[in-house]
Formats: sequence, structure tokens, C-alpha cells
Amino acid sequence: MRINIPNILTILRILFIPMIIYFFFSDTEYGRLFATLIFVVASITDYLDGFFARTMKQQTNFGEFLDPIADKMLVITMLVLLITENNDIFFVVPVIIIISREFLVIAIRQRLAELGSDYKLKVLMISKVKTAVQMISLFLLLYKEYILSFSSYEIGVYLLQLASVLTLISFIYYVRKSWSVIIK
Repeated sequence: MRINIPNILTILRILFIPMIIYFFFSDTEYGRLFATLIFVVASITDYLDGFFARTMKQQTNFGEFLDPIADKMLVITMLVLLITENNDIFFVVPVIIIISREFLVIAIRQRLAELGSDYKLKVLMISKVKTAVQMISLFLLLYKEYILSFSSYEIGVYLLQLASVLTLISFIYYVRKSWSVIIK
């Protein structure tokens, strides 16, 4: 493994997860705020690692392997934490959709690797939009305070529902693009 800025940022994103969990469950006055701020920093590393990898030409096989894992670990951890507070069907169903899609995309990538296929799942624009909506919703759900007299939590739930719809659409695109290869 070659240590470079993008790989360090990816590893940091993983290391932030236990800190978020700790502050999420802490009884301190500012625990939730600290969890939210750490999540924001972790989310920014997701953007920055790709940006630096491309602009500094520091793309590595290790980074290509670990970056999507770090992203999935962060998102799934946040969803599991947040589901401890909300067992409403309009919250739970989007969470199940998002987590299921993450595992199914991993399965598609695994199948492509098993087949030794040169086909790579390219990140689609809809996936980038999905990720942005998802991260904003997770921020708002974590923050859980009013912003200009609007409930950040309610807005976060609506955005999570939108993210789950975008998740389904992007998953369908991935399946359609890789189907002829993965069914061999």
C-alpha cells in the first residue's frame, strides 16, 4: 500500500466512525453536536480523497478498494445509529432500501471480480446526487435541532426518503449495465 493524501483521508473516514458512535451515545451536553461535526468532517473527506486522487494523480488500487468500503461503513453506521431513535415505517423502509443497495452493489462488484471481468462499475451522476442527498439527510437527522424555525430532523427524514428513491434508480442502472456480464 502506498501512503498518500487520498488514502490517508479514506483511512481517517473509517477512524472517525467510532468517534461518531461515542458522541452519539454520550450523555454530554454537546455529544450530539460533536457527533454531527465529526460526521461532516468525515463526509468532506469523502469528497476530498477523490478530488486529490484525481488532481494529484494519486489513484491507487488500495484507494479504489478502500474508498467505497469506507463510504459504506460511514453511511450504514449512521443509518443504524439513527434507526435506534426512529422506528417509523417512513424512516425504516428508506434505511432498509439504502443498506440493501449497498450490499447488492458489493455483490455485483464481487461477481465481476470472480468472473475476471474487465467491466468496471462506473460511478453514475445519479449516484453522486444520491450520495449528496443522503449525506445532507444524515447531517440533518444527526443535528436534530431547528434551523430557521424548520425541524432539521423532519427535513432529514424527507431527504432520506428521496435518497432511497434515488438509491433504487441508481441500483437499477447498475444492474442494467452489468447484467449481461454477471449472469454468466
